[in-house]
Amino acid sequence: MFLALGTRHAKRGPDTIAQAANPARREVRVTWASMAVNSPMGQQVYETQIQAALTRAADPSRWAFSRLTMRSLRSPVPGDKRYPAGLIANGPLWAAHAVGAVSYRGAQLVHRFDLRLPPASGPEVITVHDLPPLRFSDEGPIPRHAAASAQKARRVICPSGFAASEVKELLGTDNIAVIPYGLAEAYREPDPIGQAGLQKLSLSRPYIVHAAGATARKNLASLAAAWAQVARQFPDLHLALCGPPDDRRTNLFRALPRVRLLGRLEASVVASLMAGAAAVVVPSLYEGFGLPALEGMACGVPVVAANAGALPEVCAGAAHLVDPSPEGLAAGLLRVLTDEDLNTRLRRAGPLRASMFTWEKAARLHLEVYEQVVSA
Repeated sequence: MFLALGTRHAKRGPDTIAQAANPARREVRVTWASMAVNSPMGQQVYETQIQAALTRAADPSRWAFSRLTMRSLRSPVPGDKRYPAGLIANGPLWAAHAVGAVSYRGAQLVHRFDLRLPPASGPEVITVHDLPPLRFSDEGPIPRHAAASAQKARRVICPSGFAASEVKELLGTDNIAVIPYGLAEAYREPDPIGQAGLQKLSLSRPYIVHAAGATARKNLASLAAAWAQVARQFPDLHLALCGPPDDRRTNLFRALPRVRLLGRLEASVVASLMAGAAAVVVPSLYEGFGLPALEGMACGVPVVAANAGALPEVCAGAAHLVDPSPEGLAAGLLRVLTDEDLNTRLRRAGPLRASMFTWEKAARLHLEVYEQVVSA
């Protein structure tokens, strides 16, 4: 899932003197700091896609990018550099900055892709997708100095207005740039999964897809209760659940009829699975963006999404928004399955809405932020 990117250096030659005479055009060394993880999810999709798009879009005589994948001192996950995660989480801010100064030595600009990583001692941009640890007890902690480091950053990038409002309220900074995600090519007009692919997954049509994690904010308990209602009315309908194996998901759905726990699948398989679905459901109580909703719309199938978090902002009328209660989710699914006019409208509106989100656009906006920061 991770994209291997080395440092790109501008060619050195006669134009070096000209660049020195024009500081605005000097090469800027940018370090992308990412956290090593066992199970890449939406955040890692963003990191992989935006870094690839930035590499394509950037002027190599202006920007030299290097990626640094960091891991804690005891982490078994592969990475480039270890750091004292406990000190960063609970120690004083000055100590965290000292670790950052050592970790990012040589960088003129650091783009930190996770608040849990050491803050930079110099110019820094931070991406904050959302702040579920401050809203839900099962999302793990963030560093106690997260607010102070966010306030010190030159710019905080958020994927939605909702995420920006969370950062402003919970971290106390409004120095924010809202830059929505793009859409991976795998989800642009994919072919529906074929019969052989369905047989491999022990799945048959018709089916509904959910693709996400299993923490409390994903609202799987309400989806399970809703599915019990929907399954009774559609005895041939299946529910396909994609995501890393998790006991919370398994325990919620193990006794329910016609549920397939598919585990983690490649993006191309999820895209084809969505393209052949009767609907995609996104019941989340809290999302800083909501990539599965965008992906489902792009695949041209009806999306039933919770009227919560950033989902109304991302879907913008191209999905069927519902109350995230069991009753609301059940009623929403039943409606898209039975209301032909609504079903047709969503199948047309979804791809049009999704086409507005591109990684190329996101890369241009990121480069604008970088330029503003280094020129300040």
